[in-house]
Amino acid sequence: MEFHALQFNAILHDWKANRAEVERLISEINLTEGDFIVLQEMTDTGWSMKLDRIVGIRTVDWACTLSKKYNCWIQVGWADREGERGKNCVTICGPTGDSVGTYTKVFTCNPMRENEYFDAGNELLIVDLGELSVCPTICYDLRFPELWRIGALAGVDVFTVSSSWPQRRIAHWEILLRARAIENQAFVVATNRVGKDAISQWGGRSMIINHMGDVVCQGSELNTETISANIDAKYARQWQNEFKVLKDMRKEMIGSCKVTKIKA
Repeated sequence: MEFHALQFNAILHDWKANRAEVERLISEINLTEGDFIVLQEMTDTGWSMKLDRIVGIRTVDWACTLSKKYNCWIQVGWADREGERGKNCVTICGPTGDSVGTYTKVFTCNPMRENEYFDAGNELLIVDLGELSVCPTICYDLRFPELWRIGALAGVDVFTVSSSWPQRRIAHWEILLRARAIENQAFVVATNRVGKDAISQWGGRSMIINHMGDVVCQGSELNTETISANIDAKYARQWQNEFKVLKDMRKEMIGSCKVTKIKA
């Protein structure tokens, strides 16, 4: 199955311009039926805590229209709202144009004050696509391996990451992504934005990493681009059977989190 990670310079709060850029990038991919596209955190607004500027713009409807048009899977980032509080979400849209499932960021980025405006989620989402299963995550979730362990125990083949990761900490980005792939014996597809806005200089370096922790492909720190790779889950499963690290986990030390599994 072919995965594509798009990175671009999101213009803060300008959803029309950002959607146009995403549509341009997707149109330039040599897509095959059933491919999976991973888009950035808060895809069409840029990462922001100004709820009045980023909610209620029907991001998921737009992404589902695209997934149907191209007969592919799309993971799109967006912000929801409950009362005065926000939720940082990604939704997986299917080839039929339907919203398959939504994940809410479990670890809000409190060093950047995200917890002052957004409520954290409390469950993982795993979507079974038939040939492999996908577990979406968002940015700061990457720093918390206990969350990923729960996904690994549930049999995740590919972890997807939608991010707005600052350039000043971009070295952490690669190290953590490779560590998550190695320790969970799973593939990782991670997209991160580029450019600079009033909040930060963003670090790019979108990556696709295999189950051994090898970087299969990587984007630059500065440029708008798409990276792509074919993922066959059988290789991760073979490695899991050969080197049975996951069977040696002490589950009582990990904790618990609700896991919702959806067969798409």
